[in-house]
Amino acid sequence: MRDLGTLELVRESLVAVVNEMRANVIHSSYSSIIYEGHDFSCALVTADGRLVAQSLDDSPIHIFAVPYSTAEVVKAFGDDIHDGDIFLHNDPYTGGTHLNDVLMLYPVFNGDTLALFVATRCHWGDVGGMTPGSLSGRAKEIYQEGLRITPTRICERGKMNDAYLTLLFDNMRVTHERKGDFNTMLGTSRKAAEHLERLFRRFGGDALLDSVEELIGRSAAVMRESIAALPDGVYLGEGYIEGNGNSPEPLVGRLKLTVDGDTLIADFTGSSPQTGGPTNVGPAMAFNGVGSIVKSFLDPHTPVNQGSFLPIEVINPVGSFLNARLPAPCGGMVECRALICGLVVAALGQASPDKLVGDLKGGGNHVYVSGPQPDRDDIYLCYEYPAGGTGGCKGVDGNHAVRAFPEGDFNSVQSAEVIEAQCPLRVEYYGLRDGSCGDGTFRGGLGMRREIKVLSDTASLSVLSDKNVIPPFGVAGGGSGAPNRFTVVRDGAVIEPSPMPGKVAGFEMQAGDVVRMESSGGGGYGDPLERDPSRVAEDVVHGYIAAADAETRYGVRLDGQSRVDAEATAAKRMALRAARVAVTVEAANRDVWDGPRRSIIIAPPLAADLAVGPGDIVEIIAEGGASLRGWVRVDPSAPKGAIALGPDGVAALAIRVGDTVRFAQLKAAAP
Repeated sequence: MRDLGTLELVRESLVAVVNEMRANVIHSSYSSIIYEGHDFSCALVTADGRLVAQSLDDSPIHIFAVPYSTAEVVKAFGDDIHDGDIFLHNDPYTGGTHLNDVLMLYPVFNGDTLALFVATRCHWGDVGGMTPGSLSGRAKEIYQEGLRITPTRICERGKMNDAYLTLLFDNMRVTHERKGDFNTMLGTSRKAAEHLERLFRRFGGDALLDSVEELIGRSAAVMRESIAALPDGVYLGEGYIEGNGNSPEPLVGRLKLTVDGDTLIADFTGSSPQTGGPTNVGPAMAFNGVGSIVKSFLDPHTPVNQGSFLPIEVINPVGSFLNARLPAPCGGMVECRALICGLVVAALGQASPDKLVGDLKGGGNHVYVSGPQPDRDDIYLCYEYPAGGTGGCKGVDGNHAVRAFPEGDFNSVQSAEVIEAQCPLRVEYYGLRDGSCGDGTFRGGLGMRREIKVLSDTASLSVLSDKNVIPPFGVAGGGSGAPNRFTVVRDGAVIEPSPMPGKVAGFEMQAGDVVRMESSGGGGYGDPLERDPSRVAEDVVHGYIAAADAETRYGVRLDGQSRVDAEATAAKRMALRAARVAVTVEAANRDVWDGPRRSIIIAPPLAADLAVGPGDIVEIIAEGGASLRGWVRVDPSAPKGAIALGPDGVAALAIRVGDTVRFAQLKAAAP
């Protein structure tokens, strides 16, 4: 065991290097998505591809993509890595995220031995492809999403491969930004390498690397202890990506989470096959989603390094949409990762109920507006990424229109001043999306509403998002948040820019059109009829919900704007409880599926009571865990006043046969 004081000095010194890298990137980058949005990460990685240091502000989305990519570079080049070499990578199939996230690896040597890599991964605003910004809701193959960079040496022993870089930049839009961001990454890497060489001299190279190994081992021990404190068992999660952009056929994600002593095994077997749309992801993201939530739930305070994730095993069959291969497009990586995070929240929350939390907005909400740049032979490119409400949890309401724990230090949305200074656009409206919260004893947060007016003669709109049809789920009896909605307002009329909600590719706009972005609210926690009436009244006063919603959604009647009528509230809540259709769960031999859709089989009288019909999407709400979604099938032979669920459905709801549940119909957002 090394001296604890020395270990702490080494750890803080390495994190300080990363923190300075972040500052350098923010202050010298050319793209607003980087210097305003903070869509980048910096890290230090061992010579064999293990995470050494990452700051608390870096994106969790990149935690495993960076070391996974580094391991692939080491695999590709082996011993042929030298001082002065530099590598680029963005390939999803070998550990990248989506093509816009470009990784630069800068090797650092201790004497003649490769010791560490300096890693910088930045979201480049455009990397080519079928639409400006490269991310399109309607892409059918990865070639339509831009240039794919497999592990590539772009500088050998200090000599830059200018021909290769010219090829890259000449095939990307807004080239001066791409070159500027590349140079930012290069300068940041060189300065970080200088700091590491100084630390080698201060601590001794071998001693510093030995300290790194001990820090990783200590983090692993802490995580093993945290996992061991959970009850052993198998916990299930189930959720959907609502479509691939070219077909309304949903994609189902299935998770079997096993706690076995001090080890956690996440098995995604049974998830849908990869699809011909952008809602796929490469192999790194399953581990990423699992690791991010497990770290947040079980060990949020210790340093971020590879050790925290060593006790986690991930089983993720090749060829599913959660482990896709060529030529599956992967632009919707953030959407797939959000689904994975939701699955882990639902499953791990069964093992640790106090940490159960409502679902989030569902991915990046990528919105690109582009058109001709006035007075310049070029285009403007505006990238919006509206945050949503966070989920409610035990004792705490969700927050409004902010980033959540699995997302990192991204800004909620781009600065209006930056947009209006750089693009012929005007931000017409920016505020909370009233009423969008998931109801609960502790409600979810509100999403945002954002409207941007086109001032150029022409423009195009591309959107890649999820949860426009199947909204963020509630937990422990809480309700769903409002779904995302992305529309265009033209001459006062609301236009749907795509037949697939939230999946848009190059929709043509004209001067005066307004892009309206309405992001999801967070899922609620607990029965809404148990919410403190005074808190409901406060929500009305603040404008979060309308007075009419207080009565219909929470059973709270107000005398005036803010005073609770206690007697009328008690009566209203009693009436709402009496009107609920309580359904008993019976055991079925198996779960019933129609392709990727879970079938919810109910008898005609129950369908009439619930006001649902064949093909409607409903959710089953229970007091134990996350709600369970499925598609209605009406069958006269189904049990009257009850629902038969197979073992997986019962387990996913965290209930027992004989318990009662209630239903809610999932409806699209109102125009």
